[in-house]
Amino acid sequence: MRAAATVSIGAVSIGLLTACTSAPAGPQRLSPPIAADPIDLTSFAAAPCGLLPAQQLAHYFVTTPGVVHPPACVWTPSDTSALTYQAAVDVASGGLENLYRHRATIAGFEPTDVHSYPGIHRDIGTGRCTVDIGVANDTILAVTVDATDPQLSAHADPCGEADRFAGTVIGYQGHRAP
Repeated sequence: MRAAATVSIGAVSIGLLTACTSAPAGPQRLSPPIAADPIDLTSFAAAPCGLLPAQQLAHYFVTTPGVVHPPACVWTPSDTSALTYQAAVDVASGGLENLYRHRATIAGFEPTDVHSYPGIHRDIGTGRCTVDIGVANDTILAVTVDATDPQLSAHADPCGEADRFAGTVIGYQGHRAP
């Protein structure tokens, strides 16, 4: 009986070792996990001007429809021509993980989060900032704010304004009924 128990324990140990070593480990994840519920924005990759309705855009003084400049939609508030909001949905590049894998080549790479979704700030310059938010493992919401007039509050804090606009998109799209 004792010999049978030893053989069984040995067989189980070998089975466990084989199971642990048989599957190769994938590359270590660099980007933060998407802790919130993923948001499906795939339909907006081809039609980014539909990301926000007129009622939401009015909070940004946008009263005219956006204009598509592929791959983004561009909105300009009615009270100034020195400020633009751009938004695009990227479902083809590999998501936020791909940005983290190439972070050494991304100008101004700075981790952030918007409404509990991980992202990065990039292209940070005088009056300009882009925020890329991982809203699903393979989907990025990219928002860029350009404020060319130094008198605009967005000029002093373009990343804050980009985060605010991205947060509006996430809040609106994340709470829409399926």
